[in-house]
Amino acid sequence: MRTFLKEKTLIFNEFREEVFSHYPQAVIEEAVARLLVEIKGIKKIPTDLITTTLLGVLSKTETFNVMSTLMELQKKVKHDAELLASMKDPAYNVHRTIAMSICGLYGSGAISLFGFIDCKFRFFFPTKRPKSFISKGICAIVASTASVIISDNVKEDYAKRNLQMLEARGVLLDDMVEILDQLQRPYNPDMPRSLCEEHILAVLRKQQTFHALQLAIKIDTAVEAKEFNPQYNHIVGMDEGLFGVDESIATAVPLMYGTIALTNFGYLDKAKIGIIEQLDSDHADGKCNTFIDDMVCGIVAAACGRLAHNHTPTYSKPLK
Repeated sequence: MRTFLKEKTLIFNEFREEVFSHYPQAVIEEAVARLLVEIKGIKKIPTDLITTTLLGVLSKTETFNVMSTLMELQKKVKHDAELLASMKDPAYNVHRTIAMSICGLYGSGAISLFGFIDCKFRFFFPTKRPKSFISKGICAIVASTASVIISDNVKEDYAKRNLQMLEARGVLLDDMVEILDQLQRPYNPDMPRSLCEEHILAVLRKQQTFHALQLAIKIDTAVEAKEFNPQYNHIVGMDEGLFGVDESIATAVPLMYGTIALTNFGYLDKAKIGIIEQLDSDHADGKCNTFIDDMVCGIVAAACGRLAHNHTPTYSKPLK
């Protein structure tokens, strides 16, 4: 499957040059430094760390796809009177929605930073126009870069703790590997199964996965113990279709791996493959799996996204 018309390295080099033609690299790096001071009071960040982190954010396929869309729309709006008129509406937010897809890769912290930069845009970029497609993308890049630097001191590997929590609720590593293999095999017939395990474990190492999984299990077990008020225990225990908070917590994990992971989450939540179906249907003796089944969906979906971003599939459409 050929995604790029040229070598990927050349495409990404051209992409960075185009981004920096609108917002010079030094200007973006200065904005990152100012954001770190404003939010965290961090004043002594090595410039080479900011540079390396920024280039890392720009090397992501999701960043490339989102920024390419924003830059192409920026060109189009100059010649499209209807689109320009819509953008002048104070309620116009689609450019923010697109840009925040980048922040999603770096968690809710990056999304919060995006909002801060967007509100104080002139503070960071006094000579630039705040209401443009590109400006929102730059806000997302700055926010994501700063978020990576802020969280860089979190080095703990959470895989073991996450696996222990999952096993306590009846979910084994191989259960998740099996689902991932089933999803990816049609695109990569010759893929080693060990690759699926590698990407599941990579997702489980994340601190954000730990926090989401821990909270999900805390709620399920508290409902089983009837620790909440009767109405809430009933809603969660019955896994009512309009509840939705279980999906909200679980999507924190696939969001770190782009929109392709989020799409896989939606599919798994409906298809309920393997251990997910077993969890969803197990209500014996007051068992509550309302949150844990969605967390398994989220972990596997995230691994799908990670695998897709790191390994070019043999086929762009699944083999029948």
